[in-house]
Amino acid sequence: MIAMTGRLTNFLVKFNSFAKHQVYFQIIHETLTLLFPFVLVGTYVDFLNQAVFQKNGFLNNIYHVKNWLPGFKLLANYLSLLDLSINGVVAIAVVFLAANLATRKNAYYNIAASLTAVFAFMIMNFNGSFLAYTGRQQVNKFLENNLSYNGCFLALVVGLTTGWIFNRLGARSKKKDPHLMLRTSAWIRYNILPIAITLMLFGMFSYAASFFGRTGANGLVSGLYELSFSNYEWILLTAVCAAFLSNGFWFLGITGSFNFSGINAGSTIQNLEYAIQHGSPWGAPNPITIHTLFDSFANIGGPGMALSLLITILLYSRNQNFQLVAKTSLFPSIFNVSQSLLIGLPVLYNPLLAIPFLLTPVASILITWCALKLNFMPPTVYPVSSSTPGLLIGWLGTGGTWQALLISIINVVAGIAIYLPFIILDNRIKSSRRGEIENEK
Repeated sequence: MIAMTGRLTNFLVKFNSFAKHQVYFQIIHETLTLLFPFVLVGTYVDFLNQAVFQKNGFLNNIYHVKNWLPGFKLLANYLSLLDLSINGVVAIAVVFLAANLATRKNAYYNIAASLTAVFAFMIMNFNGSFLAYTGRQQVNKFLENNLSYNGCFLALVVGLTTGWIFNRLGARSKKKDPHLMLRTSAWIRYNILPIAITLMLFGMFSYAASFFGRTGANGLVSGLYELSFSNYEWILLTAVCAAFLSNGFWFLGITGSFNFSGINAGSTIQNLEYAIQHGSPWGAPNPITIHTLFDSFANIGGPGMALSLLITILLYSRNQNFQLVAKTSLFPSIFNVSQSLLIGLPVLYNPLLAIPFLLTPVASILITWCALKLNFMPPTVYPVSSSTPGLLIGWLGTGGTWQALLISIINVVAGIAIYLPFIILDNRIKSSRRGEIENEK
């Protein structure tokens, strides 16, 4: 067992080192690092907007902010403006940075590649429904949801692909015309071919995707997976698969694309009706539902049991960057607003954290399933605000049963236990690198 653990550790260290030395992984890491300050500001704006300045916001419901704060409506509109203007278009910044960093070694086409990537990304998010517009209802020309965090993965793909095309065609043009100067005519000659090829290529992809769905590439992928779960009768297996898919795609940067709320929706409604009639969720006709297993207990603090990750970093990590990100992201993460934590570390595209990021929600689902199966606690039946602290969702959703709160705490502790070996391993890697640098000096 010890030998197997040692081999796994060595494999993870080597794989992590290999990934971080790959050019495109470096570009992704730099892109997310440069983006972090903007995401951090956007995270706090999102937190204030959801928890304080929304009618059903958690803190607004507790402290009745709307009743005593002057200019509440004006502040709410102002924060909505900031939220949509920062978080709503973050993927555009991602695609620009990715293409810019991928072509930074050549000033001839660096800016051209970045701008082309933005246009290509907008092409990929063209709303196919607009082509079938009949005038009966208003249809947006672009899929606005995909311009937010939902589109980060697609933005990276478009940005890196655009950079690759420009690097290939740019290098070829340079060999043919080594004395090219930065004149207007020369700049056009140098960039027109990669610009045209990139835009036409992504235009064909977007147009082809419109035949299969009206929600773009992200919607096409998520729709296929949601369809595959629509007839599942094995709730535990469905919840585990949902956790793997949702958190796996979160790990890639496809956030918020999956909606499993339709699964067992009828069972959830029956439970709510029962609780209203009997004044308690105990004895509900459907004790095990996707809503209870996945929504209420599997992602406390955010995807990948982000609260467990945050606590583990604060207590055990010696990585100063991790500590900084965790401390600045602590407050919004408590309320399940964790974009800055996941992007700032970055959890996204970090091979070392992929395993615990996927395993912690599954462990939480299994613990919750056992508690429900043993009738230790009732299912969550009451609706709660989206800005409710993750640790309290199960407690409030069951009407305040202490058993649900205990299971939430156990899930967080289990998540810490899963993350801890990987954070310790990260400490070892950092110490080893510092030793190598000192030896070189």
